Amino acid sequence: MKKLAKITLRIKIILFAVVVLVTACTTGTKTGVQNLTPEETKNLAKEAWLFGMPLVMFEKQIDYSTHVTQPEETRSPINQFVHYRKFVDASNRSIVGFNVDNLYSLAWIDIKDEPLVLAVPAMGDRYWMMQIVDAWNGVPAAPGSRTHSGDDPHVFLIAGPDWKGTVPEGMELLRSPTNLGGIGGRTYCSGDEDYVTVNRVQDEYILIPLSAWGKSYTSPEVPLKDGADGKTLVNEQLMALSAEQFFSNLNRLLVTNPAYVEDNPMLEKIRKLGIAPGMPFSIEGLADDLVEALEEGVAQGKASMGAEMKNLGKMVNNWGLTYDMGRYGTKYAYRAAWTFVGIGGNVIEDAFYPLALNDINGKQLSSEHNYTLTFEKGEWPPAAAFWSLTMYDLEGYLVDNPLNRYAVGDRSNMKPNSDGSLTIYIQPESPGADKESNWLPAPKSGPFKIALRLYAPMTKVIDGSWVPPGIVPQK
Repeated sequence: MKKLAKITLRIKIILFAVVVLVTACTTGTKTGVQNLTPEETKNLAKEAWLFGMPLVMFEKQIDYSTHVTQPEETRSPINQFVHYRKFVDASNRSIVGFNVDNLYSLAWIDIKDEPLVLAVPAMGDRYWMMQIVDAWNGVPAAPGSRTHSGDDPHVFLIAGPDWKGTVPEGMELLRSPTNLGGIGGRTYCSGDEDYVTVNRVQDEYILIPLSAWGKSYTSPEVPLKDGADGKTLVNEQLMALSAEQFFSNLNRLLVTNPAYVEDNPMLEKIRKLGIAPGMPFSIEGLADDLVEALEEGVAQGKASMGAEMKNLGKMVNNWGLTYDMGRYGTKYAYRAAWTFVGIGGNVIEDAFYPLALNDINGKQLSSEHNYTLTFEKGEWPPAAAFWSLTMYDLEGYLVDNPLNRYAVGDRSNMKPNSDGSLTIYIQPESPGADKESNWLPAPKSGPFKIALRLYAPMTKVIDGSWVPPGIVPQK
């Protein structure tokens, strides 16, 4: 009997331990928050939101952009290219920060199950790039005309962080630190007359699973993802998430999209809030002051991101100059702000993106005023490939105008001044027939921002010895 009693007691102890373990797993977040003060909870929630924002937004972008069963004009299913056959216009609000310099070939990828093979034909002298973007908005690789000869075709193998297979002969491995990612394919297009040629090149791009390489393969029709929102703009989806929704998504996504090694101190810090790969997150049973503190922390995170958006990079002549795009390190508010402005910005060796929200006097750019931007002789944007100046609304979308002119640049047939300088007129109405070739139309009303892009910027851009001049308001 004593022996039976001991066995029964041992079973009870084991069962109690299991219950405790299960309870810890299912309410770990709640218990963690309960051990914090409201002030600690608020501060950690702010930091955790800024840290995790790119990953959570990235999935929303993927869900939005892949919410089709087969490729369409501006969307395609996961792991399939959508080729933009012509330049986008102001009606396209699918992705913030679209440029009108290249025709896009975009793919949103999930390589959790197996790698993808990306094949690019011989491109000759044409500018091209196949930028790989990870789910933290970093750029682990960007093969293109800057790095690879256009005389030969190239075959790349895009593999996730846990893949341990053998790279087939003739393929170049591109390793992504996350399983969710994107391919930002860009092919130079000089304009309408170049569409046919560029479209033919796009049709030669190949993106297929590794298991299909060398076999006959047709991209499948893909069922729509349950719960995905293919209608609401991605920025709006992100900002509408409650603290509980946001942190639940973050914990789930961290399982297959690990943070960088340099993020370990932050991960350790926010673990006290219940942020960890695969850990459930729930506010059920939390005291009201702690729930309120979570929401206040998230609100502060959003405000901090918003403040950072007004100062994206080093400020010179009221242009935000970013020399570390795609390499944000542990500057989490800065990384969140750039992600909100535009997913998939290039590293500086490939492109330089000065961004202006204010004029030379520090006043917000607004349709209430006319402006000029003048590059002096010999100081036009120094780009080995090409450059452009693009108009956006404050949300990062192209601005409607009567000419459907969203950008001007070195291919716009602008007229230099008699002294060799170049003046661009930035205003809602035409500056007159003699100046219209140099006109960048502004919106009819409200504030706006302007992006200058230099593709394959020259050394004096990279080392900071060339910077754009300020935008000057006209009386």
